[in-house]
Amino acid sequence: VWTLYLLFAFIPPVKAVPTKDLFPDIPFKLFSSFVQNNFSSEITLATVLTILFSLTNNVDILNLHARAKNPRLQDEYSVPVNGWIRALSTAIKAHLDAKIGLRNMEDTQLFNASDNQQHLSSSMQISNISRKLDEMITILDLDPYKRNSSTMQLLKPISTSEIEPVLLICPARLTCSTHHKNCIGRAIHVLTRERDRTQVTLLKGIKLYENASIVAGSCTNCKAIYYADHKSVTASSDAPRDPQLSPKDKLFYNNAKYVKIGQSIWADRTFTNMIVNSVYHFHASTAAYTEFWNYTFSNGAENIYSPISRWQVWKAFIEETVRQISVSMNTFLQVPDNISTEAVTKEAYEQLGQNGLIGQSLDHSCNECTHPYKATADFITPADDAAVVGIDENRAVPPLQQNAENTELQNIDNNTMETGNSVEPDVKMVVIDGIVMGPTHCAYEDCSVKLANARTGVFYNYFVAPRFYCVETLCAPCGVVIAWTKFAKSEGASQIMDFLEDIYPTPESRPSYVCIDKACVVLKHLIRSRNWNMWKATTRFIVDSYHYINHRVGDYLCRTYCNPSPLNGSAPNLVVVEREINGNPHYKRAFNTQACEQLNAWLGGFQGILNRMSVDNFNWTTHALLYIHTQRVIQKQNKKNNQIQNEQPVQMGQPPYDDEVEIDGIEIDRVD
Repeated sequence: VWTLYLLFAFIPPVKAVPTKDLFPDIPFKLFSSFVQNNFSSEITLATVLTILFSLTNNVDILNLHARAKNPRLQDEYSVPVNGWIRALSTAIKAHLDAKIGLRNMEDTQLFNASDNQQHLSSSMQISNISRKLDEMITILDLDPYKRNSSTMQLLKPISTSEIEPVLLICPARLTCSTHHKNCIGRAIHVLTRERDRTQVTLLKGIKLYENASIVAGSCTNCKAIYYADHKSVTASSDAPRDPQLSPKDKLFYNNAKYVKIGQSIWADRTFTNMIVNSVYHFHASTAAYTEFWNYTFSNGAENIYSPISRWQVWKAFIEETVRQISVSMNTFLQVPDNISTEAVTKEAYEQLGQNGLIGQSLDHSCNECTHPYKATADFITPADDAAVVGIDENRAVPPLQQNAENTELQNIDNNTMETGNSVEPDVKMVVIDGIVMGPTHCAYEDCSVKLANARTGVFYNYFVAPRFYCVETLCAPCGVVIAWTKFAKSEGASQIMDFLEDIYPTPESRPSYVCIDKACVVLKHLIRSRNWNMWKATTRFIVDSYHYINHRVGDYLCRTYCNPSPLNGSAPNLVVVEREINGNPHYKRAFNTQACEQLNAWLGGFQGILNRMSVDNFNWTTHALLYIHTQRVIQKQNKKNNQIQNEQPVQMGQPPYDDEVEIDGIEIDRVD
């Protein structure tokens, strides 16, 4: 034992080597005296701080400058004003000149009266600034040679932990928002006592601040409590109540700078927006983002950040998406106070989800999904009624195969192929399709109620909880999402029509065309259920070209009424004229009938994430993703339209879309 003790006694102790140098700690009087003696008396605080932080954030340049000043070899000589310090001086001067130009100030801040700036050339001005920076480096003790030492100790990155600000998380409102005559314009007073202030962790962008303080406020009249991210209504019987809120309600503030994402952790909107963008663009789960953050910003750092959990990331996603959608809808989310995160998603979907309707899309119109109505075709080509543009120009159309069902359907009222809306002169198309995905639900017959706990998915080794069959999406040909819903058992014609009738309850609101891969099945359902008369005056159901070429051989109804782009011009609003290089006209499809398949190809990237969620979380996450997607598609459409207006006009009847569509950075071929 004594031998081991003596052995360990002679082992040198291990000491961690700091990875950063401390921030310069010199008397302010010394620093102030240097500034007054070397720079203009009119120099601003912003300029002084720019110079200071330019030095502390460029330690590699300072190391190179110090080495050039201190020769080691016989053929080397000292160069105090060397290329390294001149490069830094040039960059600082250019940066300050740009700011000075914006503020219409004179370019004299870096020079005092004794410098005679007006007599200095540009090169001499840089040399003058370089000498001042060299002296400033010495005063700040940023010389790697530590002044008279002959040994060079490389500067490490300068730590800013000693100059970090003190942060308070407090309400952004100045006055009470309660709808009561004695509350209007009333100032909000501090509620949190000094001894009761809570210390929390605050995430600002990618930087973490420990020991931020929470300070709440209140109205002295209605007793409402104001936090940085929400307002809480008290249940005090003697206080006037906001008629728009119930007792113990929580009102989310859409313009909140900080939001609470954990018991003792808050985040700014930059951090929460990063999470939403990561989920949207990279199909990242909250668990994946959590690992990314912890491996990037927690492990291996000098001041190790406290790791965040996936529950905090999930809460940040909810807080941010609720506010983004609330702002777009010009409303606020109001929920009972102190409820769980899953209860928040349930309330959010009930109040903001509009049962899957993306409200901003109903009035959307662009030249990819809306065209002026044409009563006749631009020109007529001799072709079979079942011929399709882009497929049958140079080949014969296969004949219809007769069967009992086709014989029955041939007796229906032979309406004209073209349809128009008597109220709306423009022709609009919507595309509908489903993607097989969904959360679990009750296994009882004809019951699709959510399960209380289906995390494992297997119950008593007897059965597995069933899932909703698919998510049905409805979008415009340009990619703008109009609505979505879940089908529990199947994607049947009756479910599809119920969905469409919920979105378009009146004839005036209905589109001219509905494109769906099973349009012929839907049309048969409408005819046999005697509901076709409700739709035939305004809307035609068509099949996308991929399915049509297979259906037209054996399905009379599809062949006759569901052609997506007749080659013979019998549906002038489904085709547009395009001219070849030689000026010869030919038909081209007017609408992108594959829009929903392209949307679902993107949405399918979230299948593994969404399928593991509860119904409430699934509903809100799906709705939030589609809502954000729609906002961004509309932004791209507006940008594209502005570019088209500023460029050469597009040929008449030619839609401005390419052969490829980009969804979230992925180019997908248009197959229609």
